[in-house]
Amino acid sequence: MNAERLHAICVALKYAIESTRLLEELKTVNSLLQNVVAQPQQPNHQQELAKHLDTFYSSLSNFPTESFSPAWRQSLYELGGTEILGNKLAERIRNILERNQIMPVAASQEILEILQHLQQFNTAIDDITKGFEYLGIGADELNAGECELGVLVPRDAVHNNIQEFGKELQDLNFIFGTFSELASGKRDTFKIKTISSSDLMVFLAAIPPVAACIAHATERIVKVYKTLLEIKKLKAELKQQGLKDEALKGITEYASSVMSDRIKELTMEIVDAYYEGNDSNRKNELTNAVRISLNRLANRIDRGFNIEVRAEPSEEPEEGDGEDDEKKKARMQIQTVIDASISLQFMKLQGGRILHLPEKATSTKTTKPKTEKK
Repeated sequence: MNAERLHAICVALKYAIESTRLLEELKTVNSLLQNVVAQPQQPNHQQELAKHLDTFYSSLSNFPTESFSPAWRQSLYELGGTEILGNKLAERIRNILERNQIMPVAASQEILEILQHLQQFNTAIDDITKGFEYLGIGADELNAGECELGVLVPRDAVHNNIQEFGKELQDLNFIFGTFSELASGKRDTFKIKTISSSDLMVFLAAIPPVAACIAHATERIVKVYKTLLEIKKLKAELKQQGLKDEALKGITEYASSVMSDRIKELTMEIVDAYYEGNDSNRKNELTNAVRISLNRLANRIDRGFNIEVRAEPSEEPEEGDGEDDEKKKARMQIQTVIDASISLQFMKLQGGRILHLPEKATSTKTTKPKTEKK
């Protein structure tokens, strides 16, 4: 990740920890647990702990990092914060308390170690943020109502080659351009916001209707693809056992068939939801283009590409102020992006491909047989 994006993530993490009073709440958990250790025969101490834990777990389930985009969640993992924030933290504490019901003193010690880790993490985030501000390095944050596409291109998918990477960007431009024309009526040029060279990740600006369309499509494809992960794992295991590609062909054909059938349904779903033109011929052409674009998207997800779509909520209108239909529509589109982004996650895939969907439209034209000249 680049410095501006790291700055933005650190700012968000600092706000999340402070606004939820996470450190103070975890200290309270440990303090109440120590009361149980000191006076195990006092039932009110156990009742207070149980009551506070219910509230604490609820707040962790809604912790701000739970709504981070896939790229931000991946960055959080790389920063070492995943296990001490949100649902992961709640899961760890539950496991600690369940394992140490008879020995609460051991549970208290483990939770104290988590608290110390969280304090160190918070201090590091605070120092980084202050350092960036002192050095004048800005934060790559979205403005209200702004949307962004992120694409992670695996290095091995382009053989770490600039020419292949450039070709891949052209293919991605075709995919996104199709959704752009469907949702906005024109093929917009996607402006590059930032590029992360460590992971070959490209971030692009997108208007709300286009971002919503791409988020909708990606979320649906990822949902189907997750049902095929066991098949992908099985294929990889069989290949390790020495089975040749020819013997595994049936597995690939089955997985491709499942995805192809869902894409046919999704194509109509996407076109019906986002096309607003009146030209039936152009609608048919776009329907074919959307199907091919969805095929290309699914193939790339299978090859380890990760797509994310991120949006910053629009500012709420002042009480009493009117809001026209266009603004209401944009607000709904941004919410579509936010809702879809929650279910997207980076998938570190293992094993070979299981999808080989066609990436070129098949011609439906028929040619008349030639007649011989007399």
